[in-house]
Amino acid sequence: MTFYEVPAFVLLFGAMAAAAAIACGAHFFVRRRFRTVKFSDNNAVGGIVLGVVGGLFAIMLAFVVGIVWREYDDSSQRVAGEVAAATNVWYAASGFPQPERRDTRAILLRYGELMVREDWPAMRHGTRSPHAVPLLAQTFEEVERFRPSHYGEQNAQAMAMQQLGVMQETRYRRLDDNESGLTAFQWTILTLGATLVIGFCFLLGTNNLRIDLLMTGTVAAMIALIFVLIYELDYPFRGGIGVQADRWVEFIADHKLAPLPSPSPVVQRPAPRPALSP
Repeated sequence: MTFYEVPAFVLLFGAMAAAAAIACGAHFFVRRRFRTVKFSDNNAVGGIVLGVVGGLFAIMLAFVVGIVWREYDDSSQRVAGEVAAATNVWYAASGFPQPERRDTRAILLRYGELMVREDWPAMRHGTRSPHAVPLLAQTFEEVERFRPSHYGEQNAQAMAMQQLGVMQETRYRRLDDNESGLTAFQWTILTLGATLVIGFCFLLGTNNLRIDLLMTGTVAAMIALIFVLIYELDYPFRGGIGVQADRWVEFIADHKLAPLPSPSPVVQRPAPRPALSP
């Protein structure tokens, strides 16, 4: 079980509470262990050092958050581009003869249903559907095997092949986004930075222990909040706020509608006779 299986809000508040409790517990232990030390004497110099250390750590956090947030948005745009390419193939198939038109559209619907039913649930666990590539290859074969009889069919076939290539490329990029994230070394750097900042708070103090614990707990909770945000955005298809398959659901719903009836033939009415001159 991973933390991605925990609802995002539960993980957020749980991490904030746990971080605050651990930091306050450690701070309380230090105060009880060194009762004779007057920590308020460190405020003048320690406040400056904490400002520098905390500022550097805040810059690093902001940099990491900016990267994972941008990658999350890029993943959402890739899904939109993948569905848009499938829609273009659907309409390009209008220029195909039968039965190629019907077969191509049927495979596209099956592919969309496979994305919703298998690919997205598999990506929640960091894997992928094993049936997507064969089905996409079948779509390529279906479009490529018919021989156009005029320029209209030739243009439709070329457009469909080009958009199928876009579908394939954007899917591989989507899967790569979900399989590459922060390394263990990078998480270690962030954790050590957070430990140094919170630990430095133990060296400062006021005459009121409760106020000191409140400030330490606030710093720890804020860092935990940002860590959870990074964790949820790092793999954009795994967490509770991950990119959903809503666009594929809309694609299926839009194209499973019954075809519109053929327009009624236009009845040519005879032109009115000119009026006779007196």
